Amino acid sequence: MLFCIYIDDLMRLADSGVGCFVGFTFVGALAYADDIVLIAPTPSAMRQLLMICDIYAAEYDITFNANKSKLK
Repeated sequence: MLFCIYIDDLMRLADSGVGCFVGFTFVGALAYADDIVLIAPTPSAMRQLLMICDIYAAEYDITFNANKSKLK
């Protein structure tokens, strides 16, 4: 629960206009437990989402594990 509160602002930032429509719902990021999925229609949009995460991580002292990351 505390992790959800901790990353709530990140999820709001990631859903701020960069992402894809899934059905009729606009989605930029999804989160479950300690996993976050970024959804972007283009490589440049993905770079924008990653930059948002990078800035947030620096501000809130979060480290993302790139070894667990997959490109699909």
